[in-house]
Amino acid sequence: MSPKAVIFDVGGVLLESPFLAALRWAEQWDIPLTVLKEVFGDYARRIEPGEDPPIWHEVECGRIELSDFVTQMQRTFSSELPPGHKATTMTADDFNPFAEAEPVVPMLELSSELRAGGIRTAILTNNVREWRQWRDRIPLQCFEPVIDSCEVGMRKPDPNIYLLVCTQLGLAPKDCLFLDDHPENIQGALAVGLDALLVSEDCEAAVIEVQSKF
Repeated sequence: MSPKAVIFDVGGVLLESPFLAALRWAEQWDIPLTVLKEVFGDYARRIEPGEDPPIWHEVECGRIELSDFVTQMQRTFSSELPPGHKATTMTADDFNPFAEAEPVVPMLELSSELRAGGIRTAILTNNVREWRQWRDRIPLQCFEPVIDSCEVGMRKPDPNIYLLVCTQLGLAPKDCLFLDDHPENIQGALAVGLDALLVSEDCEAAVIEVQSKF
């Protein structure tokens, strides 16, 4: 059966990939990839029961302010970068890979096509409270519901966040198709019964694959 709803991630699906944006940001600040990996090395780490989550996970869950993460990041920069390096003076205002992110037009066109055909569209994103500018870059009113990790206190691939978006859609997971650019998030969706598609840099191929399901 065809999906009754398509759930879109934001970064890497509806907007430019935050990973590519982060690489561009690091280049602007002259931050070596080895140091960048040290800062974000725990991004995709699966948290075991009873284990304290990495601070970045807590930022995306809205429990820690971005400025606190940047303070920790500065400590890494101070120990890994040469004295006086410009990155050691960075503030939270300087750290927003979404600041110049462009919409992914084929994906927005796909969402319009789906809605015109009676298919519901929703958003499920891991995001940061201080980066809300992304909401001005896409037609947010065309997606319902919009589930943002920093507002609901959990993040992908937590099973409960997928179930939350399905509940708000009023649909069973099997009736929903989820699009994301991160393999761990796709696995999390599949684990709770959603159909899911990994979106690569070739977004046109993803659009065609979604269209083939209807």
